[in-house]
Amino acid sequence: MAETTTDVLVVGAGPTGLTMANLLQRGGVRVRIVDKKDGPTRETRAVVVHARTLELLDRLDLAEHAVAAGAPLTNAYALSQGKRFGRLSFVSDEGVRSTPYPFGLIYGQDQMEHLLIQSLAEVGGCVEWNTELLGLEQSSDGARARVRAGDGNEETIEARWIIGADGAHSPVRHALSLGFAGRTYVMTLFIADLEMEWDPGPHQGGMDLEHSGFFFFVPMHGTGRFRLFGTLPPDLADRESLTVDDVRRVLDTRTHLHVNILKANWISVYRTHQRMTEHFRVGRVFLVGDAAHIHSPAGGQGMNTGIGDAYNLAWKLALVVKGQAHEELLDSYDAERIPFARAILRGSDWAFQLMTSTNPILRTIKLHVLPPVFRSVSWTPLFKRRVFWLISQLWTSYQDSPAVAQSSSSKHGPKAGDRAPYGFFEDGSEAGRSIFDLFKNMDHHLFLFAGSKSVDVPGEMGERLENLLAAYEMPIHLHCVSAANRSLHQLYGVNESMLVLVRPDGHIAYRGRAQDLDGFRAYLDRWFQSRTSQSSSGHFVNQREELSVPPIENE
Repeated sequence: MAETTTDVLVVGAGPTGLTMANLLQRGGVRVRIVDKKDGPTRETRAVVVHARTLELLDRLDLAEHAVAAGAPLTNAYALSQGKRFGRLSFVSDEGVRSTPYPFGLIYGQDQMEHLLIQSLAEVGGCVEWNTELLGLEQSSDGARARVRAGDGNEETIEARWIIGADGAHSPVRHALSLGFAGRTYVMTLFIADLEMEWDPGPHQGGMDLEHSGFFFFVPMHGTGRFRLFGTLPPDLADRESLTVDDVRRVLDTRTHLHVNILKANWISVYRTHQRMTEHFRVGRVFLVGDAAHIHSPAGGQGMNTGIGDAYNLAWKLALVVKGQAHEELLDSYDAERIPFARAILRGSDWAFQLMTSTNPILRTIKLHVLPPVFRSVSWTPLFKRRVFWLISQLWTSYQDSPAVAQSSSSKHGPKAGDRAPYGFFEDGSEAGRSIFDLFKNMDHHLFLFAGSKSVDVPGEMGERLENLLAAYEMPIHLHCVSAANRSLHQLYGVNESMLVLVRPDGHIAYRGRAQDLDGFRAYLDRWFQSRTSQSSSGHFVNQREELSVPPIENE
């Protein structure tokens, strides 16, 4: 049996595992990714990519590729027993003020996997298909995985870390003897990729609430192409597969819609689950995506949540592997993503229960109370913003994480752990440039805000910060934000001179007064490796970037 060594082994090459492999490979980590399938997913499966996920993909320079190949999901008719009562909006009415991607994107899982596979190949990585995990064991300093390739040859892979991205039936999770607590919903669902005609139009989506379930039509690429989610009647609930005639009969007998199905390209029957494992990390092994949590398709959160898991873990793991961060940083993966997954499960469970419940009271609410209430509020800007904010995952925050810190109280602006707000520079050579344009890498970014009011920041502050940052192994880019950048100061809630450290996943790691360098140094010492305690690896060079003014002077 052959034996090989790598830094990280990723088991599973769906969107989550591929994102993980891409980030690690680009971060200078030796990584292998294996999957027992013979190739990427051929069906569309997941179909919606939300704004927060596009922001993360932009750090790999992949967002614009996805947007160019996808189609914006703007809105969908809300119907009750075939009668329209409003529209569901998937677009932010704030335009580009809250995110560079103020929309949901129709972009199938098959497209996402091909995009990530191509991106991985560009940096020298590849997926080892037809490779099955047979077992794993771990010690205090590494893990061993036994795999079998398609030709029958077995191999033992020695890895410092193993990532289980191998889906709901995860062999990695089973090898860890972790439970998968939750439940299976009674209602049986089906998914179908259809070519069809219906009253709202060839590019218009819709959600229809019926007495015994729901149907959700999502417009796909091409005229008259739709993804249909729906509930099955009891006489079809035990079927393992459906024909296109079965789908026609379900729609004809259980809805008030006028739908003419021309062709079915793919149909699948499944039971939906709400389950989550108790730990996302056990020693040297991590679980991400569906291996750690699964939930109903309400809101189209699954693929997006898995990609979010990968981003949260990958930058931390890369720093630890390269000796630039303390291993304790990895504990924050559980601390940050478990509460987030619980919130997603609660939200999708509530929505799914309302749409499928047989309880007479809930059915009355769904069919007779929800439509008039929705009709009265759905047009208001506040409601539209709130719906977009929730569905898009822009609300993601890690304020309770042990890996973030705030040394000064502030009633305004984002807190440590929040997503860094999207805004633009107004002053100097960078005027008109987005602050997100700086995040096209896996590094940390430190912003020295001058302060919107009178500021007492000595001119040597920039130099002192440069010297401080140079004492650490990991790359931290320093950016000075002058008081003339008023909108950024307002957006970040800054009055006095302030330090805001942004992590590679776009969340604020630290926020504190600029004069409190001891507090900032204590934060860095807590999580990151200094050059004084370990010889420099020479991988990176810290740099200072001036965006609008020289080091901040007194105003």
